[in-house]
Amino acid sequence: MVSFKEVVAQDISLFLNAEEFAEPLEIDGHPVTAVLDQVTDSKHPLAYAEGVSLVTHVLFVSEAELGRAPAQNQQLNIDGSRYRVDKVGEEMGMLTIYLEANVT
Repeated sequence: MVSFKEVVAQDISLFLNAEEFAEPLEIDGHPVTAVLDQVTDSKHPLAYAEGVSLVTHVLFVSEAELGRAPAQNQQLNIDGSRYRVDKVGEEMGMLTIYLEANVT
């Protein structure tokens, strides 16, 4: 009989499959397969910079593939773009990393 943890691991493998949902990314020089989802908060532009919007991203990546969970406020370089880690969640080996970046 297959355990629940084994089923979840299979689901993570499917979700992080480059043929299905994920894409190859480079995070701090380390190649991974992950899902990077973007949500722009254009209703709340930054008060100190007119015309600049806060862009929020959610990164889904296997903790085993990334090798570590980043810390809050840590800077990550993802495919040449810099992001600040807002918060990190971990569920059964899958990291959900909430990111912020300022764009014009």
